[in-house]
Amino acid sequence: MSLLFVAAIVTGCASSGSKIDQAKVEAIQPGVTTYNDMVRDFGSPLSQAFNQDGLLTAQWFYFYTAAFGMSQEQQHLTVLFNKDKTVKDLVSSAGGGTGARLGR
Repeated sequence: MSLLFVAAIVTGCASSGSKIDQAKVEAIQPGVTTYNDMVRDFGSPLSQAFNQDGLLTAQWFYFYTAAFGMSQEQQHLTVLFNKDKTVKDLVSSAGGGTGARLGR
């Protein structure tokens, strides 16, 4: 049993990844912001792969669930890089809300 799983059971909440700062996402400039800038600002990506054109795609993801699923928050950032490792394009999304409710 993993330590994170045990901690989630004991505290009643769980999270994965690091929270994505929206101000930093808005500061990303295609053709200017580099892969190294992204790692500095958001940490290492949780996944990365090369597409059929040889361009790197990296993904950052954050997920949080409160005790008993009462609230959730998730953020996702996908970035496509040019061959010179500058940002070509990006997609960012965030969502949240309440999960299961007890009673009426």
